[in-house]
Amino acid sequence: MEKVSIKAIKRDKTGKEITKKLRREGFIPAVIYGRDLNIPIKIPITELKILKAHHLSESSIIEIVIEDSKSKADRIATVIKDVQFHPLTEEVLHMDFLKVSMKEKIKVRVPLVLKGEPQGVKEGGVLEQMLWELEVEALPLEIPEKIEVDISSLQIGHSIHVGDIQLPKRVKILKDSGETVVTIVSRREEEKVEEKVEEVGEEPEVIKEKKPQEEG
Repeated sequence: MEKVSIKAIKRDKTGKEITKKLRREGFIPAVIYGRDLNIPIKIPITELKILKAHHLSESSIIEIVIEDSKSKADRIATVIKDVQFHPLTEEVLHMDFLKVSMKEKIKVRVPLVLKGEPQGVKEGGVLEQMLWELEVEALPLEIPEKIEVDISSLQIGHSIHVGDIQLPKRVKILKDSGETVVTIVSRREEEKVEEKVEEVGEEPEVIKEKKPQEEG
């Protein structure tokens, strides 16, 4: 797991109006939480570039340096646990960080990255991806930033399942081994599925019962 550092400032006031004011002033409201702490902070918008460079992923250790902290614990190792976005602009509105210990295992979601062009696609098949991330458990520095899956040899009618993915022994995948990650289906099967979806989506014709005066 990669480790990056950002700066933040501790804030004393919380609430909807306060957070709106912070955003206008160029800060992102956030919270660091854990077993023994709950610290409201504000992150300069300039620091967001660092986090976006790592796709706001859970699979990076974020060391938060609290600038105005007077105690020795002014550097807190965390992972991103939640990001709230504006529904229209996709602007980051709020972030939650979970404090972690380098000596304790944590559970995080790691993105899946497909590598290569499947042989089945070259032969006219269609690639279908079912999973885009996996939840894993490990010590923070042993968690991979991403999980690469080689799909270049995948044939039509074949699939890769969670159980086929190999990770270091100290990294445990918290997902059913039988779940499908990716599969290659024939184009005809894909068309049949699309036809069924269209049929289900069509509204049934409503046949009204004739009134007595309409009969005959």
